[in-house]
Amino acid sequence: MNWRSPYVLLILATCLWGGNFVVGKVLVADIPPILLATLRWCIALIVITPIYAKEAWKHRSLFLEKWKMLTFLSLTGVAGFNTLVYIAVQYTSSINAAVMNAATPILIIMVSWVMLKEPISLKTIPGIGVSMLGVLWMITRGSWDVLVSLSFNKGDLWMLAAILCWALYSVGMRRSAKQVPAQALFVYTIIISVALLIPLSVVEVLLVKPVLHISLGIGSGIVYIGVFASLVAFSAWNQSIALIGPARCAGFLNLIPLFSTIFATAFTGESIHIYHFVGAALILTGIYAANGRLRLKQSAP
Repeated sequence: MNWRSPYVLLILATCLWGGNFVVGKVLVADIPPILLATLRWCIALIVITPIYAKEAWKHRSLFLEKWKMLTFLSLTGVAGFNTLVYIAVQYTSSINAAVMNAATPILIIMVSWVMLKEPISLKTIPGIGVSMLGVLWMITRGSWDVLVSLSFNKGDLWMLAAILCWALYSVGMRRSAKQVPAQALFVYTIIISVALLIPLSVVEVLLVKPVLHISLGIGSGIVYIGVFASLVAFSAWNQSIALIGPARCAGFLNLIPLFSTIFATAFTGESIHIYHFVGAALILTGIYAANGRLRLKQSAP
């Protein structure tokens, strides 16, 4: 197997991100979500600092010059998205969360229209509508009674907020990624995210008063999300983009729900229901109808 192949790297990245939903679901049973996100990015920062510190220091003037942009990217993509995902999986299944995440490309199109004034082709509107129907189907579990009673699962609503954050992050990256070198940008956004998350996690611990347990399983899970689902996956994804471009990479994001479903059913005993298949089919059909060639300039989760 050629580990330098962009397609192998893309499969590796999406596999690791699919695992993040499942491992996160397991860990939030013992660790509050904000604290979990804080631990994830603290570990990532510790590991990445010796690797990219020189590059980040070289461009330190940009840190001060572009701090507003970097803070926005940190709030939405690094700190925001991941924290909201961990909140979401407290109340919904990792399969649900991962399938809903597949709607991200459609939200990116919509956010680009609002923020960047990029026109939406009339041909894409039916696809957007079908994908949004798929998200609604997932939230309601395919039940008309849930829709009319407005008794939505709050975990699914948190996940909807998470993918909106990722859409904002992706559009922000599209506008400003070229202004700061990629390696330095990654380090800076992690630093800002950790600075934002630490005080929030302290408040969370004081309010929730969790009884934290230390075990080999919990420690391994934290290392997984901090190293493999963060640094390894991001590095593999970014290398793939450099090799074949974002448009050809974007379609591989749809592997995340597949991997998440496999891991969840194999290791946590979650069940797959018919509404998962219907919702996923509607979301993916809408994505390809709206952008058949996947010309989406986006980053990864």
